[in-house]
Amino acid sequence: MKGKICLIVLMLFMSSYVGFSQQAINNYSYIEVPDTFDFLRGKDQYQLNSLTKFLFNKYGFNAYFGNELPNVRKCDGVFAEVEGSSGFIYTRITVVVKDCNGLELFRSQEGKSKIKEYKRAYHQALRRAFESFEGLGISQPEIALSENNSASTNQNTKPTMGENTVSASNNVSGVSIKGNFPTARFSSYTAGGQAYLLRKTAEGYSLSQEVIGAEDDLLLIGNLEIFNGKVSYIDIKGAKSEAYFDADKNLIISLPSGPKTYVLVKN
Repeated sequence: MKGKICLIVLMLFMSSYVGFSQQAINNYSYIEVPDTFDFLRGKDQYQLNSLTKFLFNKYGFNAYFGNELPNVRKCDGVFAEVEGSSGFIYTRITVVVKDCNGLELFRSQEGKSKIKEYKRAYHQALRRAFESFEGLGISQPEIALSENNSASTNQNTKPTMGENTVSASNNVSGVSIKGNFPTARFSSYTAGGQAYLLRKTAEGYSLSQEVIGAEDDLLLIGNLEIFNGKVSYIDIKGAKSEAYFDADKNLIISLPSGPKTYVLVKN
């Protein structure tokens, strides 16, 4: 009997904790992801920081690296910390969300992996830790710019592809693409219930589908090239199609079978 009572109390506590965490996090408009984790040696080692940002976006956050943030108030956002260790048997990862004063708002379950290769082990453990976010129903509001925001949202950020580089007269399928290019290094998209990652490259972008078990859990399906303001999509077999970004930065590819739309999750 005592055991049942303890179990009920524990379940009620966990339910209250999850509800509080969801409400608290939804009051903030973004989450900042560091480009370096304390338990690793270098910037975005094993692409773990990039994967963390991708997963936060997947689960309803507006995730940014620090150098991507527009002019925002610090306490309008929350901050991600990832705790990790690699032992003889397990690689362990825990994801923590804190406010601007360091108050812990949410701590994930510990994700564990027995894989011996570091990169794959960290990726698997991180994904398992992020399973804690599935039931939270996070949906952060649109990011609010600071009142002293200037025409340039971040004075330390250099102009990137798609910003002040494409003439308004350049268009694909009659849709102006000036300013419609995703400006983040990584942008999350969905299509047909599948998750995709758009990664900025020197030529344009690469488009990968999230496939567990593939290298980095991402399977390259094609590339986007930008020339004279026009966007072309080349799949992995070399087939070429017209493409463009609409006003909401959704990606539309004109495939032989018909247009396919990839909807921007967060940018």
